[in-house]
Amino acid sequence: MKPTFLPDRLRPRAPRKRSRKPLLLMAVLPLTLIVVPMWRVQAVDVSGCSGLPPELMTSLDDLVGRPTLAVSPQWVRRQLEAWPAVSAVEVQLELPGTLRISAAHAPAHGSVPVGTRWHAVTASGTLGGNLDAPIEPVLSVTPGSPTDVRRALAVARRIAGQSGGHVRGVRPITPTDFEVDLVPPGTDRPVVLRVRPEATRAETQWCRLLSQGESSPGWVDLRWDDRVVLGGAG
Repeated sequence: MKPTFLPDRLRPRAPRKRSRKPLLLMAVLPLTLIVVPMWRVQAVDVSGCSGLPPELMTSLDDLVGRPTLAVSPQWVRRQLEAWPAVSAVEVQLELPGTLRISAAHAPAHGSVPVGTRWHAVTASGTLGGNLDAPIEPVLSVTPGSPTDVRRALAVARRIAGQSGGHVRGVRPITPTDFEVDLVPPGTDRPVVLRVRPEATRAETQWCRLLSQGESSPGWVDLRWDDRVVLGGAG
């Protein structure tokens, strides 16, 4: 007789080989739960940005001894990014317990005097770190007012861009007007310019002549559209 075979759906299936992964995970998980809480921050290494506030450095040092699971790299990054002198921050936790922080200085676009010291000025008008020497342009404005610093910094950029010269300093002479210490291109003889917060036609024309090599008296008032006031040695 012709043999009869059961259909595939009725045939008994061969037993599958059991995976050992669940057993391995069950063995490793309790060990991990015991060991991980024992890992603590042993050292905090900060590099790349000197002159950070002592209060910030103290808060970072206080992280030593804390469990690594309780330390948030995002929180550490936010603490450093809140300081205007810092432009970029990288935070890495290297097991078993070293917290490595790399902070980059925000570029200095000028400086302001603060007491007997100098502070860098960032592009946003906020104060950066301490300086051993001033960085030009020197902005003789209230350092605690970012609005005043930004306005003076904008004037320095505008005059330098229009004239092609080097702005050594900016100081307010009225609540709205500024005096600019400028070294025109091709000379080392400074010129003192009195300007408005916004460029006038007189300023634009005069700076264009300076950029073309025209000489200038030592003092020029460019605060009007329809006239230029020339001075002597300044």
